[in-house]
Amino acid sequence: MKNTQELHDKLLAELLPGRTVGIMSHVEPDGDGFAASLALQKILKARGLSSEIVVDPDSHLERFAFLMEGAAVLTHEEGMSYDLLIVLDCNSYSRVAQREALIRSSRHVILIDHHVPENGVIKTDFSFVDTSAVSAGAIIHRALQSEIAALPEDVRIAVANCIYVTIINDTNNFINANTDAEVFRIASELGELGISPAKLYKQYFLNHEALEMRYIGEVLSTIELHNGDRVLYMYSTLDMQTRNKLTADSIMNITRWVQGVRDIDIVAYLREEKPGEYKLSLRSPRFDVNSVASSYGGGGHVSASGANLRGDLDTLKADILNKLDRTLRDFPANA
Repeated sequence: MKNTQELHDKLLAELLPGRTVGIMSHVEPDGDGFAASLALQKILKARGLSSEIVVDPDSHLERFAFLMEGAAVLTHEEGMSYDLLIVLDCNSYSRVAQREALIRSSRHVILIDHHVPENGVIKTDFSFVDTSAVSAGAIIHRALQSEIAALPEDVRIAVANCIYVTIINDTNNFINANTDAEVFRIASELGELGISPAKLYKQYFLNHEALEMRYIGEVLSTIELHNGDRVLYMYSTLDMQTRNKLTADSIMNITRWVQGVRDIDIVAYLREEKPGEYKLSLRSPRFDVNSVASSYGGGGHVSASGANLRGDLDTLKADILNKLDRTLRDFPANA
C-alpha cells in the first residue's frame, strides 16, 4: 500500500474552518464508496467541520441504515457547489452521472480511489489512487489513523465500523483474491478500535427477507453456460423484482452467490434496472474483465467490474458473450 502521508497532509491542509465540504462516490453507492463517505463525514464532524454527502437521485441507501446515524446526505441538484469536494472510490466521469457538474463547479477537488484509471479521468487539484489498496475506506484509515484513534470512543467505533464494511464489501468477507496480509492488519487494527466483526457481517451480508431469498433463487435458475462452459451467464428482470416485492436497495449483489463455482472462468450477470436499461456485473478470478466493462463506458477492477447498458436483453447478452469470448482467447489467465 502506498505511503499515505501526503494524503494526510493534504486533507488536513484543505479542511479549513468555514469551508463548505461535499463528499461523493460513484453511482449506485456500495459498501466501499458510501461507507467510506460516512466514515470521512464522521471524522470531519468530530473535528468541528460540517459536510454533506451528495448522492445521485436514483440512489438507494436503506441497506446502510445501521451506519447512518447522524449522517448528512443530500440528493444532487443542479447548481450545487462546494469550496472542497472529496470524491471517493471512483476516478471516472462516467461513474458519477449528473454529478459531473458538481465536480466541475466546486473550487477544490480531492480524489481518493483504488481503481485502475478508467474512461474520462476526473480532473482534480489532488488525486491519491492506490490500486494495491483493498478499498477507499482502507486508504482513509491509513491516512487518518492517528486522528481516528484520538476520537471519542463512540465516534471512533462508528468510524471503524464504516471502514470495516468497506473492507468486507470489497473482499466479499475476506474470500476475494485481494485479501492479503495488509487487509488482515487493517482488520485487526479496527478490531482494536472496538468493532464487532460478527455483528457487522450479519448486519451487512445477512438479514435477507424471505422474498429476497426467493428472488435470488429465481435469478440462479436463469444460469446458462457458454464459451465452452467457461462463462456462467445469468440475468434478472424487473418482473422478478416486482413479483417478490423488492426494491433495488434491498438486493445484495447476486454474483456473490456464484463466486467460486468450479471450472468457471468468468461470471456475467445482467440486472434490469429500468425498462431497457441493465446493469452488467462481471467477475473473474483469472481474466481481465475490466477491459470488457470499459468498452461499455464502465469500469472497476481487473477481476470485478461493471457497466450500465441500454438495449434488449437478448442483444446485450449476445454482444457480451462475444466480447467475453475474445477476452478468453486474447488475454492470458492470471497466475
